[in-house]
Amino acid sequence: MSKSIIIGLFGLLFLQAPIFAQQGTGFGVKGGLNFNTSGKYFRDAGDIFSQPSQNMGYHLGVFYQLTSYDISLRPELIYTKTEFSTDLGLAQYQRIDMPVLVKLRLFQIIGFSIGPSFHYTLDEKFSAPELFEDTAPFSLGFQLGLGLNIGPVGLDLRFERELKERRYTLENVLGNEEFKNQQLILGLSFMIPSSKSK
Repeated sequence: MSKSIIIGLFGLLFLQAPIFAQQGTGFGVKGGLNFNTSGKYFRDAGDIFSQPSQNMGYHLGVFYQLTSYDISLRPELIYTKTEFSTDLGLAQYQRIDMPVLVKLRLFQIIGFSIGPSFHYTLDEKFSAPELFEDTAPFSLGFQLGLGLNIGPVGLDLRFERELKERRYTLENVLGNEEFKNQQLILGLSFMIPSSKSK
């Protein structure tokens, strides 16, 4: 067996070992960017590429992943700050989010995630606050997305939608208008596997 083949085999083993790291059990940290959408997804996708600084926020947090075979349960605790434009001006939010996701491994390094997301609003600001109704700080939504895991590093893209509707104040707006907070969430994570999952 030639030297190059031996080196190649060792290299393959070295690469394969960390590939499964984020498929295991352990704690981790994550952060990334949030892009708010209006529900017109193709138009919003074009805006993200052409004007990435608009309707953009960020998130930072921690997570714990519990894995059995190809299925993982992953609760996260996330601080999110985001802003987006409405027909009545700019809306800004600071929230604590807690997604609880079920993650299915489709291939060795690709996974699909879905689950509920709980939200608590710390602060909200509107450029025209008199045009919006007050809402409770707690809300519920859902997330779904695809992720890529290489070693302890994960990269995922999720869609999130809140289930409650926020209404414009009818005395100031003609017609019955409403919107739901929706986001595209691009996240980068790093997981520290537990000793049992190594």
